[in-house]
Amino acid sequence: MEIEVVTQQSQIAVAIKKTSVSMDQLKDLFDEVCTKLLEYLAQQGGQMAGAPYCMYSGGNEDYSQFDIEFGIPVTEPVPETGEIFMSRTCEGKAVSTTHKGAYKDIDSAYMALMDYVKENSLELTGVYYDYYISNPEETPESELLTQIFFPVK
Repeated sequence: MEIEVVTQQSQIAVAIKKTSVSMDQLKDLFDEVCTKLLEYLAQQGGQMAGAPYCMYSGGNEDYSQFDIEFGIPVTEPVPETGEIFMSRTCEGKAVSTTHKGAYKDIDSAYMALMDYVKENSLELTGVYYDYYISNPEETPESELLTQIFFPVK
């Protein structure tokens, strides 16, 4: 697994935030929210500008629950409505890797990134991003690509 330090460019995104989400709820919630966001973008004539993402923040002590922003980068802002709002992805230095395979097996990538951060005396910002490069409806589970970013100070 290749780990690199990258400079992330901020993107505008249409998003929905959910609080206290357990990892067991994540897949179903992601599917539901992504559908809402895509439908809203289509209604507004919006265009995607990147892969859908989850931004994790506010995790509890055992990392079993997080506040999660589900988002889709867009080319231009769209009007906000109800739970749908405009956001910006993080900008600046980040530690990154790409996980290939089922999302349920992503822990090894997270652990490798955490080890890298510790070994290189980097300081985390407290948010983490997963970008879902592959569409699970069109890609075999073993071939799914998830790009992970740990923004650092």
